[in-house]
Amino acid sequence: MAFFTGFILRIKKNRAIKLYLRKLPRLLQKDYGRSKRYRPKQVRATIERSGLPLEFSCYAIAIFCSKKAFEHYHTEMGETCDYEAMRSYVGNLFFSGNTHFSAHEVSPSSTDFDGGFHGIDTGGSD
Repeated sequence: MAFFTGFILRIKKNRAIKLYLRKLPRLLQKDYGRSKRYRPKQVRATIERSGLPLEFSCYAIAIFCSKKAFEHYHTEMGETCDYEAMRSYVGNLFFSGNTHFSAHEVSPSSTDFDGGFHGIDTGGSD
C-alpha cells in the first residue's frame, strides 16, 4: 500500500512540476515582467492566483528563484526544503540531468513544455 501511495504522489508531483514549467513563465512575466529570477513570494502568489497546485510549490520556487532567495524564504516560513535536491529532481526529469537550468530558459511562449535540455545557466547571483 505504501508503494502505491508513493507512486501516486510521485505522479502528482511530476504533473505539478510540468504545469509550473508550462504555465508559470508566461504568468510570471505577465505579473512581474521578464526576469532571470523571481522572488519566492511572487512565485507563490502567481501559483495561488492562477489555481496551479500549491502542494509542490517549493519546486516552482526552486525553479524560478535563486538559491539564496529560496533558502531565505524557507527559513522565514519555518520550512526545511532542499534546493539542490529539488533542482536535481527537476533537472533529471525535464532537462536531461542538467541542474543548472534557469527560469529564463523555460520559454514563456511555449504552450507545451516537453522537457529536454535547453542550455546551461552558468551561475551568477541575485
